[in-house]
Amino acid sequence: MEAAAALALRLLVLAVAAGAAGAAGDGCSRGCDLALASFFVTPNQNISHIASLFGVTNYRLLTTYNPNISNLDFININTSVHVYFDCRCLSLPTAPSSTYLAGSLPFQVSRGQTYTTIADNYNNLTTAEWLQATNTYPANNIPDTAVVNVTVNCSCGDANISPDYGLFLTYPLRDRETLASVGASNGFSSPSQMDTLRRYNPGMDNVTGRGIVYIPVKDPNGSYLPLKSSGQPLSFAS
Repeated sequence: MEAAAALALRLLVLAVAAGAAGAAGDGCSRGCDLALASFFVTPNQNISHIASLFGVTNYRLLTTYNPNISNLDFININTSVHVYFDCRCLSLPTAPSSTYLAGSLPFQVSRGQTYTTIADNYNNLTTAEWLQATNTYPANNIPDTAVVNVTVNCSCGDANISPDYGLFLTYPLRDRETLASVGASNGFSSPSQMDTLRRYNPGMDNVTGRGIVYIPVKDPNGSYLPLKSSGQPLSFAS
């Protein structure tokens, strides 16, 4: 029975990993210096806390990536804050040959926390199942003093799809949102533009209100960053 349960868990973990990795670039060999995450503010969260979740020590550095927010010290609930992070090519602890693009964000565990309560801090940018797949601690036995790697998937672009885009936003779909609606709100609405988005987000075209999509976004200067010759976008984070 124990062996069967262990096998079932392993298959579940690999299935979760395959889904996330596929959407974020399965089979990668390198990452990029800059990706953005759309973090929707909920009650009792402030910008300093949000920045710290991504290892940003000075939250005012986020001003450049949030021109629509006039004052980071006063952010309305449900506002999307763009937070930057490194997007790296990582591998699974249980399947090193399965590589995927993600930010690995260290999270100091406090007493009694689980993968579920840790994931809740990131407001749908990751899941408990994905945290379990990308860490070595058993789900029911995370040490109180452990540091868990919070894995947020990302995209660095793909020269086979378009050389014009090298900066991407990791966006968790919210209630009633679709790839098309999020694309339109970010300037991607024509048939050719939507075709491009579908290629960056295989399997997400008919999904509503769940999962993550990757959207090309403009840099702080208001321009799309093209891919560098190495396939890596330029970095503006500091």
